[in-house]
Amino acid sequence: MLSMLLACLSFVFPALAEVDSSCAFNLDDNLTLTTQLQRALPNGKWVSDMQNGQETVLQFHTSGTADWFTFNENGLSGYKNFTWTVIPLGDDQAQLVLAARDYSQRLVFEVKPACQSLKLTEVHNGFALTLEHESAESKARRTQKESILAASWENTTYPFDLKSMDGAYLKYCFHSNGRFERMLGDSRQNIKSNGEWWLDKDGQHLVMRFESGETTVAEIKYLELDEMVLQHVLNCENRDFATGNKDFFFNRQ
Repeated sequence: MLSMLLACLSFVFPALAEVDSSCAFNLDDNLTLTTQLQRALPNGKWVSDMQNGQETVLQFHTSGTADWFTFNENGLSGYKNFTWTVIPLGDDQAQLVLAARDYSQRLVFEVKPACQSLKLTEVHNGFALTLEHESAESKARRTQKESILAASWENTTYPFDLKSMDGAYLKYCFHSNGRFERMLGDSRQNIKSNGEWWLDKDGQHLVMRFESGETTVAEIKYLELDEMVLQHVLNCENRDFATGNKDFFFNRQ
């Protein structure tokens, strides 16, 4: 009888554990909400339903930064980079603070978690956002893409909107340490910019933050060992070298 009882229990306990592990938040009474948030937020991505033609995707990183992407029916429509912190207000209360890296915005949210969702209510203006947890692309797959990207790439077609530039070129050099250089110009001048780069958690968007503070987000439309297509707006202090949103074709150098 004892052996039969133990056998039955062995089926029950794994089933219970499996249910718990399916939740982004364990909602364990022994863990404070602050601890739950610090553990759960960087795990995967947080996505809102499409509202007014817009979808919000928040991706938190263990480094203390967060990417806020906005999408419409045509694709990426906005991006902002934040730092994030969790402020404890008690065992079961906490605030999530998002501060824009360019100091333009500071959002303070009251937080209400459920198993697979998160409701954020901004304390100053009442703005509310309900986010569902989704898994990110596997770390192994993102690492593979990062390894392919970490190289020098040269644009293979005419890169700029203005068609009268002789010797026009555009190059990116992505380093495995997270730094990058962008080189562009023509036969008359050469412009070089530096910054940091990383992939979003879907592995579909390449984020490039320049030392000037400006950020460019490029959609990776194609990536193989020797070829790459990035769709993005090319911003430059010299307007002759700036473009609208377009596809750029690159070969690995």
